[in-house]
Amino acid sequence: MNKLYIQDSTIRQYVTFNTVPELVAYLNALIPRAFKISRAEYVQNLIDLGHGYDDPQGVMITRAMADQFNIGIVRNGSYMRTDVHELSNFQNEEFGSDTVNRFEDRGKF
Repeated sequence: MNKLYIQDSTIRQYVTFNTVPELVAYLNALIPRAFKISRAEYVQNLIDLGHGYDDPQGVMITRAMADQFNIGIVRNGSYMRTDVHELSNFQNEEFGSDTVNRFEDRGKF
């Protein structure tokens, strides 16, 4: 998987991660610094606004924070804004080239 990033305007630099859970952990620490409220208060505000409830994977937090911060992947040295949770879903084995090409052995259609 490509590296993930957030452009953290509170420290004025890009921060990179290897996994989505690492990024979510960083976001949890970023909330108090960026918004001057606790993570629990931030989550409650999102729930009150109709964004849904907190989830263990941090999907709600990441998508809400993506409204305020540039979050995505680093590909070929470029920063590409994207939904990192959707990207990680499509990195699973069932979406790989083996799945697409599994019909090759059955002959031509």
